[in-house]
Amino acid sequence: MFTWVLEYGLPFIVLLSIIVFAHEWGHFWFARRNGVKVENFAIGFGPELFGITDKQGTRWSFNIVPLGGYVKMLGDADATSATADSSIVGQLSESEKKQTLHSKTPWQRIQVAFGGPLANFVFAIIVMIILFAAYGKPITPPVIDYVDPAGIGAKHGLVANDRIVSINEEPIQQFEEILPYIRSGKFKELNIKVERQGKQVDLKIPLTEKILGIRQSPTMEFKKIALSSVISESFSTFWLMSKAIVVGLGELITGKRQGKELGGIGSIASMAGESAKIGMGAVLWFMILMSINLGVLNLFPIPVLDGGQILMTSIEWIIRRPIPEIVQKIIFGTGFAMVIALMIYSTWNDLLRFKVFQIIRGWLPL
Repeated sequence: MFTWVLEYGLPFIVLLSIIVFAHEWGHFWFARRNGVKVENFAIGFGPELFGITDKQGTRWSFNIVPLGGYVKMLGDADATSATADSSIVGQLSESEKKQTLHSKTPWQRIQVAFGGPLANFVFAIIVMIILFAAYGKPITPPVIDYVDPAGIGAKHGLVANDRIVSINEEPIQQFEEILPYIRSGKFKELNIKVERQGKQVDLKIPLTEKILGIRQSPTMEFKKIALSSVISESFSTFWLMSKAIVVGLGELITGKRQGKELGGIGSIASMAGESAKIGMGAVLWFMILMSINLGVLNLFPIPVLDGGQILMTSIEWIIRRPIPEIVQKIIFGTGFAMVIALMIYSTWNDLLRFKVFQIIRGWLPL
């Protein structure tokens, strides 16, 4: 257990904290820029471990549960900044009321909500430029790390450590190039050539499902690119990655992809630990992936998320009056329930993926 904490838990906490800090800094910067008083800038939830208070009265703290963070502003009902607490606002002086988020114009509040995802995107692009210049562009080799015994890949001959050489006579250079053949709907059967123990093996796999049941190897290779192309390549890669996240979520919603592909905290911790083992280049790439994911997901118009707040504030702007408080509470309560349900589902997937129940059963006396 102690070894697991060092290899996976510690990298996960450190890297997640950096990404969360970037996100919350975006909210913080736009809040301060628009004259909103920030009471607390926290990394983690629950009781405070340690912190400092700056000259403007903001408490910067690290809390005991390192699974996120928040920026709480003056007059907020809670850390989501979704609604104001009328009992708190009622006790403020007129000058203090002007420093609350909910006293600001809709455009100012939209800026504050959008600031978090924007900071994630800027952070990702900056780190990507550094990574591409120092190491090159990461490429995931088309090597299979794990094959689901119940998947169609296993049923038709794919095994762990196979390196996919070509599909339908088209060469495959990286793992991501496999996905279009599976999900495009253009192919009913794949002719796959793999390299196995120094020999090439030909396989035919009928696409009865849009998932082969394989997992990519955690190894990583880097393709050198010209320094003159680093910035443009970073922006184009950022766009493609953002688009892939949106498309992937759309496929999950429409049922084109299976929900069991969703990973939770355990999967993220596993990725963080594997990245730390590979080296600094992989660590930077992990932070880029997670930062873009966090930014894109927060822009979805789900109440409680930043996108939900942007949507609600935009509606208020259009109808030119605040949405009734009871309606806001119902909407945000529903959004909170949706987010919690998704977290529980992804955590359940992790428990099954990492065979936690089998491990616990092995600890129990027969």
